[in-house]
Amino acid sequence: MSFQIPDADSLVAFLKDFTGSTNTAEIKQCIYLAELSMRNIELPALRSDPYAIENIGVADSLGRIPIPADMNKPILFFKQGNQYSTSATATGTVSQYTIDLTSTPSQSLQVGMIVSGSGIASGASIASFNSTTNIVLNLANTGTVSGTLTFSTVASTSGATGPWIVYDRIGDRDIITQGMIAQLYLSPVNVPAVIRGKFSEVYNQYQFLPWIGAGAQINMYYYKAWPLLFAPIAGDPPTTLQTNAVLQTWPEGYVYASLREYYIKRHNNEDAAIYQQKYQDAWNIVEDQNNLGKWSGGHTRLTSVWQPRQYRQYNIK
Repeated sequence: MSFQIPDADSLVAFLKDFTGSTNTAEIKQCIYLAELSMRNIELPALRSDPYAIENIGVADSLGRIPIPADMNKPILFFKQGNQYSTSATATGTVSQYTIDLTSTPSQSLQVGMIVSGSGIASGASIASFNSTTNIVLNLANTGTVSGTLTFSTVASTSGATGPWIVYDRIGDRDIITQGMIAQLYLSPVNVPAVIRGKFSEVYNQYQFLPWIGAGAQINMYYYKAWPLLFAPIAGDPPTTLQTNAVLQTWPEGYVYASLREYYIKRHNNEDAAIYQQKYQDAWNIVEDQNNLGKWSGGHTRLTSVWQPRQYRQYNIK
């Protein structure tokens, strides 16, 4: 057998051969239980690309950004300097790639601008123009497009004048409390180009301080949730998921955790403890690398080299 376990069926075959089991259903149940204990693993393969359009959040009219559906754990959120946003009303049909403007935006639109609003797919951007009012998007509409859409340029570090903001994660109670008094403070002046902000989860959205306006873009760098093996996949004929990023990059986790669950089910506590220790050792290696900053590249609480002194505009006691 090769060093790699290429897919879910091969994992089942390996576990059956190793344990001597002939019960495929039992092995699949053990794999499922193993996956439940692996949901929070922080592997490099599970990190999002913060510069990809689908991972750039666009703020709504209240300055909030929906939590991505595949979010597992935030690593770093940041804002790459100035960009402009404009809005216009539009219509469109579900599953189509085009939208029709019904009003004129205050600023010109261009290819690559991020589009957000009712019925627009997350991460959608302008791909081309059929005319000044008929726009082609890179992603199909997820619903009937109606109302006001926001069009935002993609900010970049090159040529931007700042400010660049790095956001620290705080608690939901803190973000709400501090947000209530944020309007009492003047905007920071004479501070370095890179400043520190804060964010937190409130309901199913992210909220930020200092406040961000509608259309503001936040680059979201985070660990993604991953799909479970043997999850059903619609099709003709229907199939099941055969691989994921965890099996491809951390197969020892699947093997040790599945064997632990198998021997727990067989009431073999001695062998279960052996594979629990092997699983924990494999997990600790990953965790140790994260703590050393070799994979995650930072710490839970960031200290910016561009911030020579502490600013207290948004700190309360």
